[in-house]
Amino acid sequence: MPEITGVRGRRDKARIFVDGEFWAEIDAGVAAETGLVEGAALSSEELDRARVAGERPIAMGRALNLLGYRARSEAELRERLQRYGYIEETIEGVVLRLEELGYVDDVEFAREKAHEKARRYGPRRVSVELKKSGVGEALAREVVEEEFAGRSEVEEARAAAARRYNGRGSDAEARRVYGFLVRRGYSVEVCSQVAREYREPPEAQG
Repeated sequence: MPEITGVRGRRDKARIFVDGEFWAEIDAGVAAETGLVEGAALSSEELDRARVAGERPIAMGRALNLLGYRARSEAELRERLQRYGYIEETIEGVVLRLEELGYVDDVEFAREKAHEKARRYGPRRVSVELKKSGVGEALAREVVEEEFAGRSEVEEARAAAARRYNGRGSDAEARRVYGFLVRRGYSVEVCSQVAREYREPPEAQG
């Protein structure tokens, strides 16, 4: 049977070593309650149960700290908890509880992020930013459509370009405008349309 070969306490946490190797960091109280003391021999099933019970309060505290810094998608939160080394059962329990409490809500997260990013970027860039933050493709598409409903992509792209370029009317200026708007996430058609306006001499636009 696996044997506890080391228990190193730190504040309210205990780092447990099994058969000479680091096994997990769990709540010190749970470690004591479940018999995780040096020299104890426990079955794999007993160790698994103790780990889930002991990791959960620590993982919950870390998750709340992460959410206190900024809102996160479920995928982002799962990825961060995995990075800390928590097992899947622990992560699942923490995420489900946070969803029940309303601290993790992908729909609300996506809407807030889309609204924030739409102040500077076009629909395509906003969609990319949402997906990078762990929002699913279907939800990202729905939220972006909702955010940009009733807005003119051409007018917003034109305004963004006007804040950056003076419209002297040259091929070089048109290329710069096109690249700028593509990076901002406007559609190729809109980028081309606005860029053409910078290629024409100012008197021809009137």
